[in-house]
Amino acid sequence: MPAANYNFTIEQGSSFAISFQYLDNEQNPIDITNWCARLRWKEDVIDPDTGENRIRIFVTPTISAEYSFTTIPKEGKMILKIPADETAKYDFNTAKYDLELQEPNDLYSGGGKIVFRILQGNINLTRPNVPDPDQPFDCNPDSNNPDVHPGCGTC
Repeated sequence: MPAANYNFTIEQGSSFAISFQYLDNEQNPIDITNWCARLRWKEDVIDPDTGENRIRIFVTPTISAEYSFTTIPKEGKMILKIPADETAKYDFNTAKYDLELQEPNDLYSGGGKIVFRILQGNINLTRPNVPDPDQPFDCNPDSNNPDVHPGCGTC
């Protein structure tokens, strides 16, 4: 079966989260226990080190400062999260992506794991109206709370 097509947008400087769900023909979740997912995108920006279009790769299971890509296997879900300070660094306009799954089983003896593409599409990067890359949004809602900080009216 060919990969389905789905386009989405990332807002530069905003936290980003997207989930994908792998379903059968009757819309039931496919159990992806012990499977791996990989999302790769190719940006419309040339990497100065390679002279090629920049490619970003996200694999499960990963939880790092740059991104989190995890699964909920029994629900067939894959969840990608990218923090705001990472999306603030993105400088592409558009990118093309592929979402692939790898089963734990071999295609045949010596043939490697079964890999297939389930989703493809375009990513658009939207920039903020008021860019402020040097001023990260880091709020502490308790800083003005007199119950937490007695005597502090404006800290």
